Amino acid sequence: MKKILFLRLGGIGDVLMTTPLIRQIRQKFPDAKIDYIVGKQSSCALKGNKNIDEIIEIDEKIFLSKNFFKWLGLIKKIRKRNYDVVFVLMKHWIFNLTAFLFKIKRRVGFNRFNLEGIFLTHKVPYNSFNHEIIYYLDLAKMIGLKVNYSDVSMDLFSGKSDEKFAERIFKRYKLVNKKVIGMAPAGCYNLQAGYDVARQWPIEKYSELAEKITGKDIFIILFGGKNDSYAGLDFDRLGNKKIINLIGKTTIQEAASLIRKCDYFICNDTGLMHISACVNKRTISLFGPTHPLKKAPLWKESKVIWKDSDIYDFNADLVGKYPNRIFMRKINVDDVLREIR
Repeated sequence: MKKILFLRLGGIGDVLMTTPLIRQIRQKFPDAKIDYIVGKQSSCALKGNKNIDEIIEIDEKIFLSKNFFKWLGLIKKIRKRNYDVVFVLMKHWIFNLTAFLFKIKRRVGFNRFNLEGIFLTHKVPYNSFNHEIIYYLDLAKMIGLKVNYSDVSMDLFSGKSDEKFAERIFKRYKLVNKKVIGMAPAGCYNLQAGYDVARQWPIEKYSELAEKITGKDIFIILFGGKNDSYAGLDFDRLGNKKIINLIGKTTIQEAASLIRKCDYFICNDTGLMHISACVNKRTISLFGPTHPLKKAPLWKESKVIWKDSDIYDFNADLVGKYPNRIFMRKINVDDVLREIR
């Protein structure tokens, strides 16, 4: 295994959850060339990752829009590189077929259904309540490698400039030695389907929570991507000087450096939840249609609030298509306040 390839598109959180596998593979093959095919949407999650030699950034639309010619171009490009093994970290037959057409002899991936793994040489059954990180580590075990299942911390690398950015924010808003809570009131954005409202706790409840928290002389920093700017408008209308709206104003590395300095971080099941889990164990995550056992932060200090177990659908969660039901509405503000000590 001198040349190793990983393939994972999807959201930032999906990519971050693969980093424990990458790290353990690097430890076992320190001299190997390790490359990672990732979509433009999430390549920032791998920026500065010391365990990866080359990040091969591609346009997700090759698959989403079924661009046949660009797909063939990708296949032709990767064939020339002569990898020894590819880890297919996606769960769909088209990516397994793509790996097969790369002409890589060892192809390791997942099998949800009877024929989905037909193009793989090594396949892990994907049909039970394991955390995604554990499933990724199972791929290494499948090809005979010894895996450390307690080594599950995710890697998100930031630099001194990101740390200085966080320090400047704390000084500018006089947050040094104050209690600060990070909050991500939106998120759950999918390139193909747009916003996944089933995984979003209502913005008005976040606003109510913010008012109650700041009433206790606690400051709040709002986080989110550029697509989440609409969520910040509700908070701006409050005119509360203890709420600092940084939605769409940070890179994920800058956000991580700020979240590291927060006393708690409150969020939906979204990319920022995983970013927080990389740097802050005191993450409070709110879940709806997805099962917390599959994606919630693994730290003992992290808290999960989930009240939709009675309408949870395992088969829908298995394929990432949720039933047309109303989730997240049973969680109330006091449920979150109880987790903030």
